[in-house]
Amino acid sequence: MKAIVCVKQVPDTSGKVAVNPDGTLNRASMATIINPEHRPQMATVREGVMKKEIVDANYQGEVIRHDVAKYVPETDYVVKVIDRHVEKAKHNLKGAPIVIAGGYGMGSKEGFDMLFELAKELHAEVGASRAAVDAGFCDHDRQIGQTGVTVHPKLYIACGISGQIQHIAGMQDAGIIISVNNDENAPINAIADYVINGTVEEVIPKMIKYYKKNSK
Repeated sequence: MKAIVCVKQVPDTSGKVAVNPDGTLNRASMATIINPEHRPQMATVREGVMKKEIVDANYQGEVIRHDVAKYVPETDYVVKVIDRHVEKAKHNLKGAPIVIAGGYGMGSKEGFDMLFELAKELHAEVGASRAAVDAGFCDHDRQIGQTGVTVHPKLYIACGISGQIQHIAGMQDAGIIISVNNDENAPINAIADYVINGTVEEVIPKMIKYYKKNSK
């Protein structure tokens, strides 16, 4: 059995319910699944995949409250929630208008320090690819991609990221994508609006210097 990551619903004029998965976790297959027979239906969608709509202050929705005990006896619950603890977010990666993301090409934690310095100048948030997180360069909560978070910034600067499909799935809807990479054939360059061909050690310090000098 393969796990399917659902990324969007597809309009279907026949009245059936159509769900379009982005592919299995290993990207081995893609499909549009239509199930016209059974109701109700439920699909899970990762947080951040759908864009937030503008709040309508005048909207009035109908709230229907069901007594769950009528349908599911207490004995059917295997797990009982004793307490809930929600930690305060350490960053605003999901809602940031500018995201600077680093990949394995950053080389080390010290390499990511440059990205945090650049992010400070641009009032941006720092993200990372899975390869960078697995290498210990950055914290897991900053991972972007199918197994991380999905972001929709106005500007996405990818530094030293090759552009594996799992990462692209988490940032491909960014408004403008800039790739900083010394490999001109890196897959991420194919979806980038602008490509800076050079090493991160050369390019990032120059960007930091420029914005420190010219930012108000």
